[in-house]
This record gives sequence, C-alpha cells and structure tokens, in this order.
Amino acid sequence: MNIAAFYFPNFHRTPLNDAWYGEGWTEWQLVKSARPRYDGHYQPLIPEWGYFDESDPAWAAREIDLAADHGVNVFIHDWYWYSGVQMLQEQLEHGFLHAHNRKRMKFALMWANHTWSDLFPVKPRTDNTGANVWLPIRHTTDDLKRVAEYCVEYYFREPNYWTIDGHLYFAFFSYHALAHDLGGAKGVAEGLGIISDVVRKAGLPPIHFAVNIANVDVGTLAWDPSLIGEAKRAGFHSVFGYNIARPQNFRDVPIDWPLVEYTDVIESHEYLWNECDGRELPFVPVVTVGSDASPRWDPSVRLPLDFRGFPYESIIINNTPEKFHMLCAKAARFIKQRKRKPIVFVNAWNEWTEGNVLLPEKRYGTGYLEAIRDAFHEPTTKEFILTGAADGQSSRLRR
Repeated sequence: MNIAAFYFPNFHRTPLNDAWYGEGWTEWQLVKSARPRYDGHYQPLIPEWGYFDESDPAWAAREIDLAADHGVNVFIHDWYWYSGVQMLQEQLEHGFLHAHNRKRMKFALMWANHTWSDLFPVKPRTDNTGANVWLPIRHTTDDLKRVAEYCVEYYFREPNYWTIDGHLYFAFFSYHALAHDLGGAKGVAEGLGIISDVVRKAGLPPIHFAVNIANVDVGTLAWDPSLIGEAKRAGFHSVFGYNIARPQNFRDVPIDWPLVEYTDVIESHEYLWNECDGRELPFVPVVTVGSDASPRWDPSVRLPLDFRGFPYESIIINNTPEKFHMLCAKAARFIKQRKRKPIVFVNAWNEWTEGNVLLPEKRYGTGYLEAIRDAFHEPTTKEFILTGAADGQSSRLRR
C-alpha cells in the first residue's frame, strides 16, 4: 500500500517571507500565537518536536524516519512556481533531498498553481480591502516548458522520485487556473504535451499527470466530480481530491456555532469516494485528519462569523485517532472491494494552521500515525497504543 501524505513547506525561513512579514518569519508564528475562539476550543496546538526548521537535513531525516516507521512512504510536496519565481522549495531542495535516509521515502510534486495571497493572518471579512495578492498565478506554454526543464534538472532524475506504473507522478492543484489561462481542455492538453516532450527528450519515463478536483467555491462539499471527464480530455491520467473537511449539510451549519463532528465528515468521505469512482479517470481516495484554520484568522475575529469561504472554514471537532482509524479502515476496504490501485492520500503531514497534522502534537502524540499503521499495514502485535489521549492516558485499538 502506498500512503502518500501532502507536505506544506511553510515552516522554514525563506526570502519572500522575510520580505513580506519580517526577517525570520515562518508559519510557526501563527501556530504559536493561535488562541481559542470559543470555550473548549483546543488551540494553540503544541508540536512535540518544537518549532523546528524543516529545511535542515537533520530534521528532514527525523521526519522521514517517523513517516516510514508508520507506513507513510511518499511525501507529495506542495510546490510553488510563479513564472520562474519560486518560494518554499528550500524544505525539499535543502532538507529532504539532503537527508541521509532519504531512500526510505519516495517524493513527488503537486504544483500548487494558485495565486499566493496574504492569509497569514487573513483580514476580517468586514475589511473590504481584501487580501493582498503577493504572487499571481499565470500559465503560458513557454512557462510550462520552463517548469518541465527545472523539474528534469532538480527532481525527476532523483532515484526516489515517485512513479505509478513506471510513470513520473506530477500533480496540479487547480485545473480551473490552467484551463483559464490556456484556453480550456484543448489548451491544457497542449500544455501537458509540452511538458511530456521535455521529459521524453531528457530520456526519462513518461509523466503521470494528476489533477485535484476539489474547489472550495464549488458546491456544498467543494468537490466537482463532473470535472473528471474534462480532465481526461485535457490529458490527465488520474484525479484526486485534496481535502474533505465539510459535512453534507454544510450550508445548514449555523454561523454562530460553525463546529462540525468528525463522524459527519467521515460520511462525506464515503459519499465523495463513491461519487468519483467508476468515472472517466482513476480516482485516488484521500483521508483527512481534521480542519481548523482559526490560527490563520485575524486575532480580532470571534464567533459568529461568515465561515463559508477559505480560510474561514468550519472547525472539525472530535477528530480523535480512534475515529481517524475508522476512516482509514474504510478507505482500505474501499480500495480492496473496488479493486483499485493500493494508493491513499493523506491530508496532511504538517498543515498546522489548518488543523490537519500527522506530526506528533501534545494531545495525541503519534496517535494518527499509529492509526495509519494499523489500518493499512499489518501491525507487529495485535494491539497498539495511541499515546497522549485526551484524558492523559493511553488508549488502545484492538484488531
């Protein structure tokens, strides 16, 4: 089973963040400054490893060992490129790729091809000035060629770059941004063909192109399964949904109490897996750890608020390791019963300010990782301990 976790690399110093927010700023600052927004709200999160520099190879090696020891064998790195202007690549290029144990993990890229705006923290919705756009996304055929050349030089030749059926996996976060700039499915297909030509001329295996069908602006559950047919016409080989953080009754969640039970979100997972299965392209299911983007809200924001728009999403509650294990077990059964490729995506490895984290945190320790290990891989014993349970005691899951 391939368990691929999305990795968001904004927890190290980078020149653009220095320029925008001040020298040394990282998103750890938002983690540290997070505060409860209502009685009983579990904030701030407390990383058991502290506020470490993910671009340091020694820390990257520690992450690799933790992931591999619990059955997570692929990191899909969020990758940022704006017409040649890069950001946040230091974690991958300085950290992960220089870790002494990097052979234990595969890696791949998801081009986060969306506009980068000032959401750290985001302004209150009553502020009509809107978020500052720091880096607008623009796609051209010439730029796609440059992207391909860069990836050939720095990533695709690496021995632990992830492949599916021998093809190099490369994902896009936003289909709509591509289609808008390149002229619909036909233009996207031409653009993907340019990338493929660069890779072929370099003597490398073909590209497996994947695209995210999640869009926070589309429908109650923010997914668009009808996009799958167009994605096939555009030349993609598979689809996935980046995140599932809403219940099916999302529009009915009251603004004065926008809290969502994790069991309802589990039902959303199963509904969307079924909606996407059996369509024009293969679909890779995702399991979501949780959702709480309140660390990115302006400090003045209090409930009630209009939360129906990123990053003002509803807050998932009661997403315990035990319930996450239930979701993972459902995903394992779904793959087995539908005879799908043994691949599951996990959102996310380290989305601390979106409340979506596998890394050890004070409340549950490595509980979420141990749930993955038990649900998707044969455990070494018939029971394992979920450390750091809410009551301070260990809880046990039994097979």
